[in-house]
Formats: sequence, structure tokens, C-alpha cells
Amino acid sequence: MKKKHKDTNKHPILVLKTFVLLLFVFSSLYLIYNIYHLEKFNQRYIARIQDVYSYTRRFGSYYNNTPEEYKAENHYKTNNVSLIVNTASKVKTLSSGIAKLRSQLNRLTNNNIWTIAVFENPADYAHFDPIRPEYLTQFDKYGENSVMHRIVQREGLDNTYQSFYGCNIKLTESYVETGSHTQIRTLYYPIYNNKHLDALVAIDIKNNILTKCLQHYNANYLTVLNSNKKGNIYNIEELLPCSKLNPINIGINLFSILKMVFLPALILSFLSSYFKTCLIKKKYAIQRDHMTNFYRRDYYEKKLLKQHAFNILIIDIDNFKKINDTYGHEMGDDVIRHIAKRINSCIHKKDIPIRWGGEEFIIYFPKMNHQQLHFKAKKICQSIASTPILSLSITVSIGGVSNTNMHFNDAYKAADKALYHSKNNGRNQYTIA
Repeated sequence: MKKKHKDTNKHPILVLKTFVLLLFVFSSLYLIYNIYHLEKFNQRYIARIQDVYSYTRRFGSYYNNTPEEYKAENHYKTNNVSLIVNTASKVKTLSSGIAKLRSQLNRLTNNNIWTIAVFENPADYAHFDPIRPEYLTQFDKYGENSVMHRIVQREGLDNTYQSFYGCNIKLTESYVETGSHTQIRTLYYPIYNNKHLDALVAIDIKNNILTKCLQHYNANYLTVLNSNKKGNIYNIEELLPCSKLNPINIGINLFSILKMVFLPALILSFLSSYFKTCLIKKKYAIQRDHMTNFYRRDYYEKKLLKQHAFNILIIDIDNFKKINDTYGHEMGDDVIRHIAKRINSCIHKKDIPIRWGGEEFIIYFPKMNHQQLHFKAKKICQSIASTPILSLSITVSIGGVSNTNMHFNDAYKAADKALYHSKNNGRNQYTIA
């Protein structure tokens, strides 16, 4: 009973130790998993931005091959694309191409494209998808080689037709747009023909594109990547292609790692403890006699058959049949339990008690000499006979053998013969062969 109480006290500590170990292992593995995906996400994100540039550049070919038609000064709208004509003239009908460009770019940016505008030079007309007041106020100022041209110069996009490999497209740093107070980055792409700036494509991208892409990636791969610049234990900082400011920062926060693995580690630690307890109980049931908690004969006999050195005692309850006949089998079972406890109190933890039969027990002592075996047998006899058990005077007879080179069957026969000598000699005594 003391042993069970001790194990019960240890149970929460074992669960805690298992939990701490699992938390450490899971956190380490999950951190490695996230580092791998951080590198992978960064490569994908850069490739995605490159695809945004590629689709934007393709619009230049579409623009150059689109026919013109005469439009009077007015405001036209096709689907969601607005055409503002300030001066009656021939205009390019770009509505279909702009709609397709938006569709492709929204797919790449998780629907973070806000406005696509195509400004003509000179500013006789312009396309907007969708039209916004912030662009209309600026559009009236655009003229031949004016504000629009200065944007191209400021972003280093003038004369890009002279370069094969340079950035003929530019992603601005993050800024808050006047009027809408929205944080955006603008992608500028100038369209040149015969060294003349014919048009400027301006694409406003909401600044939370990185955050949304991370959220989508985290949902798909069960990662905890973030775009915070502080509080990370591992991060990557990199400028986007054709951008000189505001590098993207992708990192991994330790608290997020622990938060994700905490519950699985906790559940698994409890499950591990539960299955371990079940396994121990099953093992105990296979190995131990449920009445005495001694080893079962059918379990331990095969181990004894492999031994060749023995210090064993065979213990038999005197007149046990009379107890059963007089007081009933339940009383007999209680007597067996109490005797088992007294035997157990006389031996060490390393000693092996076995319930060999109904009222017969074998105690195997792995390390003991002949003299010590005499002392142990005497102690057990006196312990059981010293005080009544359940108001009954109970005694035992003991036979033992101490031999360093003997098969178990021979050792058992010798000990059993000594036991009968004790019984025939008056009981409540021991004999060592």
C-alpha cells in the first residue's frame, strides 16, 4: 500500500517532467520546421513580386498594340474601369486589358491591388480602375513633361528603354496617401516608344500584402511566420526587387512557437502517462498475484529455471485447511493477505516473493549466504507467530536451501524436503538444507 501511495505522489511530477521534455522537443522541431518554411516563403514571396512585375511589363505590349478610337470630352465607364477624357481626341481603349491585369495581379497579391491607373503623356485622357478622388485631383495637373515626367525622373525610370537588364519598373517605399490616409506602395511602369514617354502605369498596392500572404501561408502550412521587426528569435530582412527602401522583414517569435506546441505537448504528456499507467497495470496483472502482490508462479518459475545459484525459502501456513473449514474461505484469504504483508516486511526490495500455491510461498534471495538465510527464515517465523492475525494464532513452517551450483528443480526438492521436516517436527519452525 505504501508503494502505491508513493507512486500516486510521483504521478504529477512524472507528468510535469514528460510535459517539459515534450515541450522542449516539440518547440525545437517546430522551430526548425518554421525556419525551413521562412526561407521557402521568402523565396516564394520574392518570386511572386517578380511575377507582378512581369505581368505589369506585359501590359506595355498590350498598350502598344491596342487600336485608338475618337472620344469626346467626357467620363466613360466600362465594367469597373473609368476613362476620363479631358480633350476630345483619339484614345486607346484599354478597359479590357486593365481588367485582365487586375485579375492577374489580385491573384498574385491576395486581392491587395487597390488602384490601377494608366496616364497618357500629354494628359488628354487617363484610365482608372477604380477611379478615386486622390487621382482625379492630380490628373488635372498632368501635362506634357510635367508632374508625371518628374515622377519618372524621381523614381529613376527615365530612359529605361536604353537598358536591357536594369529595373524599368519601380516599387516605391511605403507611404501614407494624402486624402485617403491609406498606407500603400506604388508600382510605376513607364511605357516608352521612340524615346518618348507615351504613358505611365501606376499600380497602388495596399501595404498589408505581406501580412495577408503570411496569413494565407501560415493557414496552409501551420506555421507562425510574422512580419514584425522586433521580438523574433530568427528573421530574414531583404529588399524587394527594384526597391531601395523598406525591406521586408519576416521572422519567428518564440512565444508563438511555444503557444502552438503547448497544448499538443500537454495532451500527449497526459496520454503518455495514461498509457504508461495502463501498461504498468497490465504488466502488473501478468506478473503479480492480485491477493498478495507477490509474483505469480507461472510468471517467475521460468526465470528460476534459468538460475543455478539458489538461496530460497519455501513458506507454508500451518493448519491452513482447518482455518478454511472453520472460518470460511474469505477468512482464509484475509489470513493469506496478512501473512504476505508480514513476509514483505521482513525482506528487502531486491528479494523476490512468489505465491507458489494456495498457502505456499517461495522467497528467492539473489544475494545471500547460508548464515543470512538462517537469520531470514527465523525472522519470518517469529514475525508471523509474534502476534495474532485476525484474532487467530497463526504460524508457518519453512524449508530452505542455499547452494551455488544446482538446478532449480533440485533446489526446490531439497527445500521442500526441509519444509516437511519442519512440519513433521512440530511446525512453527524452519529447516535449512
